Amino acid sequence: MSDTSSDRKPDRPEHSAKAPEIYNRLLERVYLSVEGLEEKSWPFIKRKIEEAAEVELAAEEMTREEMDLLQAYLKRDLKDLGAFAHKTGEGLAAWLKFDLNVLEQRVADMLGSLADRTRIDYTELQQRLDHGPEDYLAGEVAGVGTLRCLDCGSLVSLHRTAVLEPCHDCGCHYFHRDSRIWSS
Repeated sequence: MSDTSSDRKPDRPEHSAKAPEIYNRLLERVYLSVEGLEEKSWPFIKRKIEEAAEVELAAEEMTREEMDLLQAYLKRDLKDLGAFAHKTGEGLAAWLKFDLNVLEQRVADMLGSLADRTRIDYTELQQRLDHGPEDYLAGEVAGVGTLRCLDCGSLVSLHRTAVLEPCHDCGCHYFHRDSRIWSS
């Protein structure tokens, strides 16, 4: 019996309705804490993500487990953006695979600023989730961009931070960011 993407039955993470909003607040806190600073290494950014998570956790809007997942999602997204920019020399629009005009400008500025300035060391972050570190799982919170279903290839465009739903075409729970080099 082969183990294909659609054969896997993952345990979907449970998130509060505020998870996408809190993901964005984490991103904003990190952005504000590094804005104007000289040091922007990946270990420094990770530390700032953890500090932002502690502040959010104090508000008692979610559990430690959910906050740990949101931190992992933000680290994954920034790592992926940094690796893409480093590998291709392309920017945020190519990584998102859609026109930046549809994206809330503040989120675009924060993502681009953090990834471009840090030249994120994409080998440092090792996901400790049940799926591959590059995969996105239905039920997880994901930042803006275009994701491709690993089973049927359907594209899902996220124009704001959201909790991923299973593929609307085939029900698969696994996705991969579908970035491309931007053509002028």
